[in-house]
Amino acid sequence: MLWRGTLSFELVNLPIRLYPATRKRQVEFRLLHEPDLAPIQYLKICSAEQEPVAHDEIVRGYPLDGEWVTVTDEELQRVAPRLTRTIEIRDFVDRHEIDPLYYRRPYFLVPDEGGEEAFVMLREAIRRSGKVGVAVFVLMHREHLGIVRAGEEAILLETLHFPEELIDERTLELPTQTRMREGDIRLAVDVIRGLSRPFDPSRYRNQYREEVLELLRRKAEGRLPAELEARPAPEPTPVIDLTRRLRESLDRLRSAGERRAA
Repeated sequence: MLWRGTLSFELVNLPIRLYPATRKRQVEFRLLHEPDLAPIQYLKICSAEQEPVAHDEIVRGYPLDGEWVTVTDEELQRVAPRLTRTIEIRDFVDRHEIDPLYYRRPYFLVPDEGGEEAFVMLREAIRRSGKVGVAVFVLMHREHLGIVRAGEEAILLETLHFPEELIDERTLELPTQTRMREGDIRLAVDVIRGLSRPFDPSRYRNQYREEVLELLRRKAEGRLPAELEARPAPEPTPVIDLTRRLRESLDRLRSAGERRAA
């Protein structure tokens, strides 16, 4: 549990507990000193003097108009978001109106003692409305934007990026014109349809993580890992081969479908 507080919309307040909905599963390495396998530590070095800096000599700074402006903890505290334990739903919107780029991290909300009936009422009301709530709240001394939606049994809170955190795609170098033939686009649509199926997350796994863990287990047991061949990066498909590759892909998908049906 991260914290317990209140979920509110208009004049309705219900006690809730907030839990993370995800966990880190990647293999994280530490850098070690090879002779004695001791973990490497990092010193804070002054870039001008090239000497280690004492903790009490370190201040926060921000570059503004070509100069560093320093700020104290007390000054930051004056403008920090008011620390509350309330997730306040401000609006309800259609979920499809929110671009997936905005999504950051999911959490579970569960009822705290005495809030069970109001919790179920809100969960079912959100589900039947087909809407999601847009909420603001403070977590880890930072203000967050998020949506509140109905899960199977819990209520889900998903944090969102603020608009200024997103990069406008129009700033990227993207093709504006193409000589792509309509027939190739229709072939690509057929390939997409051939690859389409209901989403089943159990079909996907982190193969790299599994192979890294197997490598570590082998080395821990004194077994040398097998020689691995370098995986070459796939070559871009030449434009002149695009139509042929699309047709071959479609034929493969149709053959696979016929084998499954047999």
